Amino acid sequence: MDEVIEEIPGRLSTYVRRPARALLPGSPARAPLPRRIGDFFLIRFLKALPDDLADAVAALLDPFERAARLIGRLLHGPALRGGWGSEAGRLALALHGFHWTRWHTETRGPRGTFAATPGRITARPPWGRGDPARESRTAGCALRPVPPLRRRPTRVDLAFADGSWLSLRMNTRADAARLRALVQPHDP
Repeated sequence: MDEVIEEIPGRLSTYVRRPARALLPGSPARAPLPRRIGDFFLIRFLKALPDDLADAVAALLDPFERAARLIGRLLHGPALRGGWGSEAGRLALALHGFHWTRWHTETRGPRGTFAATPGRITARPPWGRGDPARESRTAGCALRPVPPLRRRPTRVDLAFADGSWLSLRMNTRADAARLRALVQPHDP
């Protein structure tokens, strides 16, 4: 009898740093200098001011949002340990790779669906398969105990055999509990 594989929606923790563009599969070439200068928050503010006040304010608040993310990273603790070459880093790169668009990758914790069995997790793109550079990624893992001050009901930390670990943020508490139950080896 075939075992039913449950897929649980979730995302990479928002506190995992964004990888360098060159590390991501199928990443586009770096934007030319004039475009990078045009993406600077003050330039975006000045260009958007006459047309759309909401875009201008959003561009002006960009540095404050970045500072808030840094403060959040300090409070929530690190979300990735082991670097991009580790097993945790490769899983994080796969999640970022699912979300490449023409010019950017999602920065607020790339989404995916997770299928788990005791000791293994598979991250899949949320829209299905097709692009070989964005295929599912399977890794052997266990649950990592989270320090008490950094425990969150939707946070799931995965520990890998090479000593690296990665934080996932599930959509609901129930999703996090289901993923923990699936990854945790069952006692006979």
